Order: sequence, then structure tokens, then C-alpha cells
Amino acid sequence: MAKKYIPDNSCLMCDKGSAPCKLKVTHHNNTKIYGEFLASEMDMVPGENILPMGTCSVTGGACVPDPIYWDKTNQGVKVNGYKLLFDDANLLCKKGGKVSVTFNTPTGFFGNVADFGSGYDTGLGMAAQWLNYKDAIDYNQRGTVYDVENGKLSLVRDNSPSDRRRSGNYGEMKDNIYHRENNWRDIRSEHPNMNIDKNTAAGIDGAYERNGTYRETDGKYGTARIADTNNGKELSQRWTENHLDNGAIANPKDEAGMRRANNNGTLEREVIYTDKTEGSGSKKKTRAGLSSETHASDGSKATRGQFEMLESKPPSKAAQMMNSARSSARNSAAMKALADSRLSQKIQASKGATKANNALWKATQFMESTPALKTTGKVIGRGAIVVGIVMDAVSIGSAYAEEGEFGDKTQQATGSAIGGAAGAWAGAEIGALIGTAICPGVGTVIGGVLGGIIGGLAGSKAGSSFLDSIF
Repeated sequence: MAKKYIPDNSCLMCDKGSAPCKLKVTHHNNTKIYGEFLASEMDMVPGENILPMGTCSVTGGACVPDPIYWDKTNQGVKVNGYKLLFDDANLLCKKGGKVSVTFNTPTGFFGNVADFGSGYDTGLGMAAQWLNYKDAIDYNQRGTVYDVENGKLSLVRDNSPSDRRRSGNYGEMKDNIYHRENNWRDIRSEHPNMNIDKNTAAGIDGAYERNGTYRETDGKYGTARIADTNNGKELSQRWTENHLDNGAIANPKDEAGMRRANNNGTLEREVIYTDKTEGSGSKKKTRAGLSSETHASDGSKATRGQFEMLESKPPSKAAQMMNSARSSARNSAAMKALADSRLSQKIQASKGATKANNALWKATQFMESTPALKTTGKVIGRGAIVVGIVMDAVSIGSAYAEEGEFGDKTQQATGSAIGGAAGAWAGAEIGALIGTAICPGVGTVIGGVLGGIIGGLAGSKAGSSFLDSIF
């Protein structure tokens, strides 16, 4: 296999050190190869090319790089008169350490990220959170529910006062959110509804699994009630079996589990009401909020009294402020114009967008149904932030160890870390907002990730410059 060279901003690790650092290529004479500044044998100057790498296990104190030479170079390729390093080269230290390249941080994306400072890692970690597609679905459903419940979105469609689709879709989203909050795994083949104007269709509104227990739900709003169909009453054993035969459940294991529960009497059958209205005239009353009513295998009410009000987790004050800000931005004239534009409508109606959303949903379900991947999926976003914080802390700590005080380099590293985190958060929010307006789902993910990356990089540079200017 052909050897590669070491690009600027690569990550280095010493086998005697406790933390990584980044290699800064300076002996390049502004010469790029394949669009990169590549490291040469002279890029070994402490404080310029190589920073301290935590605590040295040899001396027991802070790392003080004392390099001898890079051991693997290309004799025939030089830049500025110096031989280039191969990617398996090691920098030998007089203290006995061996420094090697462990991985490369992104370069060549929006230019050279080294130009943005050393504190973009936390920002990139925040952007990575938007890769969780289940959270993107939750973001869209909660946004719609918030707008309905705060008077920003009417359940009565313009020029269609008798059309009940919005109330039904609103109730279905509330059902999804409640079960997601309570750790029920959504096992339906159909992608969760994110469109308040989606056409109504026959089918299982909700199918869930938690700790081996299976549940199916049917959402009703206001005065709507369970109906008789050609395949039996909704939620009945025969009705459920018909939908299972027609592919209502994606995963074969879940399909078999739900079929078994449907036949042996352990399947939980719940009607989920949203703002249930009962009676008429002077006796008319409405149970505001979400409620549940248990039904038997023939579709009838199981017993009298099996009625329960369902409470969703109340949002914190910070979450309330966030929801309000998101709603204001989402309902601004500019965002509405973008969402209603011909381009956005064409993208949302395209087969490509549908396939992308369905593919992401299937991948999410696969991860959720696989114990090892489910755990990974829950921590990957937080893990990315933790890694970013650690890398930023290493940059700040290395700069402080080098200077011995809160000097220029430490100030720049600190400002870069703070600015990168703030910029990534703001950029991700704006990106997700724009992406959702264009195409809810896949657009939310792409917008959140790209917005976070751009915001993190820009914020890193701005934060570094700002903090440096006030000290």
C-alpha cells in the first residue's frame, strides 16, 4: 500500500504523554500539495509545531517536548528544501517518548480549519447531535404541537371547515411524543407523521414495544370514536391481524412478537384521545389534554373505569423559552415563504425526499431494535460533545502549560472554545430551521449538521479574536 503524507492540523499522541496535540505545519513556504500544507522533517519546533501533550510518564511532570528527529521521511520529495514525512513517521523525544500520528482533523472543508483556531471541537460535537434522526422527528412533531397549542396553527384548514385531518394528525403526533417520552419503541413500518396536513388513511396509528410488552394505539380527537370496518372493529384481534398481514410492522421479530401478543391476549390496545368531548347539550364536557382508554380483543371497552389521563413531561423554563423562540422563527414571514416556495414543495413531494426519510427511519428502527446499537445511538451525540470539550480543554491546557500564565495563546484557545460552542449551537438551530422549511426530516438533519459546522468554525474564530481583544 502506498504511503501517505501528514497534513497540517493532524492530531499527534506521545506514548509517554497523557493528551493529544495538533501539529502545526510552518516550514512549507506556502507550498501546497493536493491542496494541503504537508509536514516536513523540520516541523518539530516546540511551541511552534509541537505543543505539550499533557503529563509525561517519564518525568512525572508536565510535558516539555524535546524532539530529536522524525524517523521516516521521503528522501525524494521535498518542500522548502525539507523532506516530507510519511504518515507512519514517529517523532522521537530525548525524554524517551515516541510521538505518532493518530488521526487527522478535518481539513479542506470551508478552507483549512486550522485557520479558525483551536476551539472548534466542541462546536463540531454539537453539530453531530443532529445526526440522531429520532431527535429530528421529535423536533418536527413537537414544533407542530407547540404551534397548535399556542395559537400559531389552526386545526381548521382554510376553506375546509369540515376537514378533520389536522385534528387527527395533531392527536397522532401527541401519541408519538408521549410514548417516545416514556421509552416505548415505535415499531410501525410507516414513517412517523410530521405533516399536519397529511391525508388520512386506514391503518394502525401507533405500534410500540417496551421491555417485551407490545401495544397498539388508535388516535381520536374530540368526538371521534372507535369505528367498525370491513375487517372488524378498530383495535380488535381480527382488525390487527389484517394490518399485520399487510406489513404494518417493519421488523420481522417485532411483527412476530406483536402477532403472538395479539393471539394470546397480552397485546395492550389503547385508544388515545386528544381533548375528548363527551355528552351533548348542557351535559357536554371536554376532557382537555391526552387520555387513554383500554379496549379488549373484540375492540370494545375492556371494562368501565379503565380511563387514564396521560401527562407528558412538562418542559423546563429553558425549554419553554427555546420552544417560543423556535416557533417565532418558524412562523416568520421569511421561513413561511421558504416553506411554501415552489422549490420546497417540489422537494418535499419528490420520491428522493420520501426515500431518504424512509431510509433514515428504517436505519433508526434498526438501531433501536439492536441493544448494542441502541446504547450507542443514545450516547453518540453527547459523546461527540464530550470529545470536543476534551480536545478544546487539551488545547487550552497545552497553551497554558507552554506560557505558564493566561497569555495570548491561552486567551485565544479559550475564546476559540467558547465561540465555537456558541456558534455551533446558533448555527445548528438556524440550519435545522431552514432545512425543515425545505424538507422536514432529512432537511432537518442536513441543516442542523451543516449549520452547526459552519457556526462552530465561524464562532471559533470570532471568539478567539474577541477574547484576545479585551485582554
